[in-house]
Amino acid sequence: MRMAIDLATAAAEHGDVPVGCVIVRGDEVVGRGANAIERTGEPTRHAEIEAIEMACRTVGEKFLDDCTLYVTLEPCSMCAGAIVLSRLPTVVYGAADPKTGACRSVFELADDPRLNHRAIIRTGVLADECAALLSKFFATRRQEHAPAVPAEAPAPAASALVPTLLLVPVPIGNLDDVTKRALKALRDADVIVCEDTRATGSLLRHYNIVPKRLVSNHEHNERERAAEIVRWLREGRDVVLVSDAGMPGISDPGYRAVRACLDAGLNVSALPGASAVITAVAASGLPTDAFAFAGFPPQKKGRRAWLEAALMRPETTVIYESPHRLASLLEEIRAVAGADRQVVVARELSKLHEEYIRGTAGEVHEQLANRPSIKGECVVLVGGAAEA
Repeated sequence: MRMAIDLATAAAEHGDVPVGCVIVRGDEVVGRGANAIERTGEPTRHAEIEAIEMACRTVGEKFLDDCTLYVTLEPCSMCAGAIVLSRLPTVVYGAADPKTGACRSVFELADDPRLNHRAIIRTGVLADECAALLSKFFATRRQEHAPAVPAEAPAPAASALVPTLLLVPVPIGNLDDVTKRALKALRDADVIVCEDTRATGSLLRHYNIVPKRLVSNHEHNERERAAEIVRWLREGRDVVLVSDAGMPGISDPGYRAVRACLDAGLNVSALPGASAVITAVAASGLPTDAFAFAGFPPQKKGRRAWLEAALMRPETTVIYESPHRLASLLEEIRAVAGADRQVVVARELSKLHEEYIRGTAGEVHEQLANRPSIKGECVVLVGGAAEA
């Protein structure tokens, strides 16, 4: 129920009536939801409906007959019907709703063979906290709609008049690495533009953030999305741009959106945060007084020429590469720069299996070649030509 209260609090922050719902099977949370009527514009998006739909996707079944539903407010008639259809056997709610009393009345009806379902109803779990959340929400609403007292407002700063696209870095692995400013920006955003809604959705759920709007921005729609971002900002919406990991726009989608906003006379700002490049360089043991970030090498055409140019640099060079092409990249580094060039492979940064493999190009290649497989995101650092 405590998790349901957190979801209800997040819903209130977005203007929805504070109701949160969590569905549990054993010790596992299989569904969660918060009222999303205001942010979606759909009157059916109640917390229970959101949670039941997610639980059915998680379990892979339309019946949740081995689950328990926790909700902060007694379900309305529509949600009670959804509970019947999903065959939830146990319903626990906090505050009672004297206007409908729907949940208890539905399940105190005489057995109906067409429904073939009865549920155990428990109430009063953290009821005072659940009721206080509702009371505070409606008291604030009444105060907001009270006649305003005329007052002379200070003139806004000139910079505040220009809409700003906010770039928000997210963790490169460990979800605890997110900053407080990043979480606040994600909670306050009218639109969160992300590389993959599934990846960003997992982060938001981890921190009980209910997005007002979550849209994708990837290599196939980035050009069209950039124009939409400009339009949303001009409409006065707060727009946040994130990628799957780290700083958006660094070898990830984001550049076109930034360029479009600047060309349109809008502001662009970035929060500081996690970056695989900086993390790997700092712990590599290679010279850090200067380094060059080269990004991903071409997969086919021009790859050799690209590597020759990158590895002629006098400073440390940082390269991104996918795990299934890592072995061939190390072979190419050895061929272009020599087997004695210093190389560091940083793998799974900030995650449980974080690893730094240090040595010459020949030694690192030999060590990885003996592994049956290589998994995880990889950063490859190569000592400078002058250092060699």
